[in-house]
Amino acid sequence: MLADLLTQGLLLDTTALAAVAVLGYVFGRRTRRNILPNGDVTLLIELARAQCIAKELKHIVLRIEAESAAQLCAVDAFQSQLGLMQQGAGDSTWQKLRDQADALLGPTMKLNTTLSLACDELRQQQAQLVTYASTRIDPETGLQNRRSMSEHLEAMLSAHADGERRLALGLFSIPTPADLESDEWDDRLKAMGKLLEQSVRGNDICARYSQDEFIVLMPKTPLAGALVFGERLVRTAFGELDCPVWGGVVEASPGETPEKLLSRADSALYSARTHQEACLFQHNGLTVRRHAFELKAEPVEPNPLALQS
Repeated sequence: MLADLLTQGLLLDTTALAAVAVLGYVFGRRTRRNILPNGDVTLLIELARAQCIAKELKHIVLRIEAESAAQLCAVDAFQSQLGLMQQGAGDSTWQKLRDQADALLGPTMKLNTTLSLACDELRQQQAQLVTYASTRIDPETGLQNRRSMSEHLEAMLSAHADGERRLALGLFSIPTPADLESDEWDDRLKAMGKLLEQSVRGNDICARYSQDEFIVLMPKTPLAGALVFGERLVRTAFGELDCPVWGGVVEASPGETPEKLLSRADSALYSARTHQEACLFQHNGLTVRRHAFELKAEPVEPNPLALQS
């Protein structure tokens, strides 16, 4: 089980985050000694934020390390007993093997719970780091930028390499009329960014890909599920934005590179943009074809509080 977790990159990611935490701690100590006498209140606040992030990340990593060590000890004991069985020990050792399996179950369940909680905590701290660093945020939309998307995509494809984990990607575009004033264009960008943030699930990643293109990474999602998301996004945009939205949707194949996957998505989006009306195309790895669905605005969910009044 631990080997599988390692292949998913969770423990490797926490090790990297631990390095960030240590650097943040060292930076905080040095900066505090050298600059704080100036009395810069903003700097004090920023240093406190960085220190909190560093401490929380270190706490998460140390907790995972402790649970992993206990798991490894239990696995070693189980393997030792199994080795005795393979060497032809008597039938009496079967009970010992069962006892070792029972002893292994407790640390396994505890590690599983710890990792599940750590995933949520790491996502929160990652968001804090992204905001704090400000190098992976698109300033015009508030979404993650292309650099951040590329890092996420590479990590997701690495976990997807065995072909057992699904990963879909949607590339969406809005028109950029030449006669738009800068304020109108800024409003359109912000509206699209807000719409994407409201539409994605908790584990999805949405980012600004280029001037008029946006990307959504959808882990644990097949092509059919990504098309459902694309339909909903295009319909909602049709009702809320004063412009069409075109989309290209793909699902990653085992061993596919980020460049190849993005190229397929771009090809599907290019086909969609040849149409004047909002539409959705898919690239299944062999052909590009239009995804047929009825374009109408998504119905607005009724407010339950209004219904009670």
